[in-house]
Amino acid sequence: MVNRLVYLLATTLTLWSMAVSAQPVTTSLDRTEIMRGETVRLTIRVDGQQGGVQMDLSPLQENFELVSTRTSSQLRATNNRTESWIDYYLTLFPRNEGEIEIPSLSVAGEMTQPLRINVLPKNDTSIIGQDLYLETSINKDSIYVQEQLLFTIKLYFAMQGIRNPIFTEVNIPDTVIQPIGSANQYTTIIDGNDYGVYEIKYALFPQRSGEIKVPDIMFRGEVTDGSSNYVFRNLNTRTITAFAEGYTVEVKEKPANYPADAVWLPASEVTIEQEWDNDLTNVRIGDAVTRKVTVEAFGLDGAALPPLPRQSIESINFYPQPPEIERTYIDNVIVGARIEQSSLVSTETGTVRITGMSLPWFDIDTGEVKYATLQDTAIRVGPLRTSAPDDSVANTDSAGDIASDDLLSNNLDSNLVNGVQTPVWIIVLASALSAAILAYMYRRSQRTPTSKPEPTRAPSAAPMYDQDIAPNEEAKSYAALVTASKKLHLPALRLAIIAWGRQYFADANLHTLDEVATRTQDTQIKSACIKIQQALYGENSEDAATLKPEIEALVTRVQVLRTSRNQKLVQDSKEQDYVLPPLYKA
Repeated sequence: MVNRLVYLLATTLTLWSMAVSAQPVTTSLDRTEIMRGETVRLTIRVDGQQGGVQMDLSPLQENFELVSTRTSSQLRATNNRTESWIDYYLTLFPRNEGEIEIPSLSVAGEMTQPLRINVLPKNDTSIIGQDLYLETSINKDSIYVQEQLLFTIKLYFAMQGIRNPIFTEVNIPDTVIQPIGSANQYTTIIDGNDYGVYEIKYALFPQRSGEIKVPDIMFRGEVTDGSSNYVFRNLNTRTITAFAEGYTVEVKEKPANYPADAVWLPASEVTIEQEWDNDLTNVRIGDAVTRKVTVEAFGLDGAALPPLPRQSIESINFYPQPPEIERTYIDNVIVGARIEQSSLVSTETGTVRITGMSLPWFDIDTGEVKYATLQDTAIRVGPLRTSAPDDSVANTDSAGDIASDDLLSNNLDSNLVNGVQTPVWIIVLASALSAAILAYMYRRSQRTPTSKPEPTRAPSAAPMYDQDIAPNEEAKSYAALVTASKKLHLPALRLAIIAWGRQYFADANLHTLDEVATRTQDTQIKSACIKIQQALYGENSEDAATLKPEIEALVTRVQVLRTSRNQKLVQDSKEQDYVLPPLYKA
């Protein structure tokens, strides 16, 4: 009997505890039919709870975007009976049209009942009368692959105090997306109503043909109603949303008549220009001339422009610099530019022709294949400049011009002296004045006591580059080379290498590093000379410290050459001592 009572008591307690711990969960919607772009509010109520409810909302992600969440707890006592519950308010944005199911959710250990809503197509409504309106646009319905497509998003708002604005991220597969500047804000008047406008623009570049889907854009933010709760003084806010549908754009392949071996460049305009930093008719051996070629395309990014073809000319050394890629926007059109610079150093005299180039591109406005061209350029290279800066060496090509200048000068002198316009009395008067001045200077020199002659100024020494060839100058040139190599001063080092080569080979016709390296027939010296010239005429002119290993190797190889030659001279001298004199004198 006692056991039965204990069993009944345990059963009663278990049932009572289960009844007490049971937490009924109910769900409801604020409406079951909405327009495309609108949101719906799902309310989940859990009885007997004040917080800490666990729930799984992942099943909503397939058909809905969770815009915001809010909670509210309630506690009520009536006739000695206490009731409590917690409400969860979920603002949901349907991703598609049609009838959509809100699936069952796991809340506080229970599964909710599924609900259904009907999403109707969006009507073409005007902005008039709306406090918040979102609008999107594209500039073309059909484009070529890699052509620019302009995508614009505009948010019109007549309310103030919008906080935490968020737009749908523009993400399109196989498409390069670039924002055009930063967001633009301005005001406009529509039918007498003032609206603020928040505008965002994107340049889209599809990388494959077919169709691309420009996504739907949704905006959400928060606005305050001006009130606040009593305890924490937090402003009460509500979520606002706006929606605009996306677009389907046809992407066409490049035309069949476009050159197959050329880089595809769909643009509204492509130009190519070049600039030179020196007079191409007055270039001498060893002078560095910089060539700047700029390719500009309207409707393409600078990174899409191809590298320019490299040229190889025996009498010209090219030292290219890394290209510069630029991107600007003009009237919502991306303008890309590729700038390539090269330093050209001539090694021979004569006329050198720099071949032009032709760059094909496709005109997206006319549908035609066009070419941006650059004409050939001629460079006249004269002999090496002398040490005197004012001395000029006449070019053989300009001999006719010099002769004509002399003839003009002779005719001018003839007209001034012997012309019939000059009166005879002027000539007589000028002669008399000249004679008087000469006589006065002679008498003055006779009266002036003899003074110490002024010391004669030593003529300015010519650079070591132009020193005369002499046996004792090679050692001095080598010492200057060692000094320049320790200081890592590349211009002085270049002159020192050339000066040493002229003395070492006893050849006054050596004027460039290339010529010295070729005469030595040493790979390390040649490699060091090439890098020195690249540092001098290329972009990295101040990176001399990085060439220290090459410069030290060059000095070592030069020392090896000198040691080898000196040993050979000593050996030849010893052998000469044992040579018998000729039997008969010549």
